[in-house]
Amino acid sequence: MWVESLGTSIIIGKLRGGKISQLTDIYIHQWWYMTIAALIEFSASWIRMKEIEPLWRWIDEYIMIIHFITYGFLIFVLINNIKSKGFPFILIGVMLNFIVIMANGGRMPVDISSIDPIFFREKIAFLKAGKDLVHAVMDETTSLKVLGDIIHLKEPYPMPKTLSIGDIFMMLGVFLFVQNQMLRHKGNRIKGIS
Repeated sequence: MWVESLGTSIIIGKLRGGKISQLTDIYIHQWWYMTIAALIEFSASWIRMKEIEPLWRWIDEYIMIIHFITYGFLIFVLINNIKSKGFPFILIGVMLNFIVIMANGGRMPVDISSIDPIFFREKIAFLKAGKDLVHAVMDETTSLKVLGDIIHLKEPYPMPKTLSIGDIFMMLGVFLFVQNQMLRHKGNRIKGIS
């Protein structure tokens, strides 16, 4: 989803007379906490996928704590940059995803009823096997289904995928942030990110 959000924003920003070069001047307060969160989640997901003994069982057992740590870091950064254009939307999206994940045992519920079983055969099998650290198949026991991955982008969309309402808010926030950065006056940094 980040590819579409960033790509679309850059293209529109350029059409509006914005400068791509100004994206190199982005500064986000406490950004390293986001990096730590990403590394923790990537490492945990990789270990769970590969079922590396005995770590993957430990990760399964403490998945809620792992999410509290990673989302805690992410939310901390977003709050510290809340005055930056688009960040309030990103924060809302992150919070919505966090709520539904925590309400469902630490995994984002995914509606697979409308996913192409042939095109996404491996992904569906992966989800059903429970090897995905952050996603699970949506069923009758799922809580807050409306906040789960229920929005299906199908062919002819070039990159079919399933999104949540939270993802949409985050994409909007990234779009607005990039637009603002590209269109700001040179040498006049945006309040809240300098």
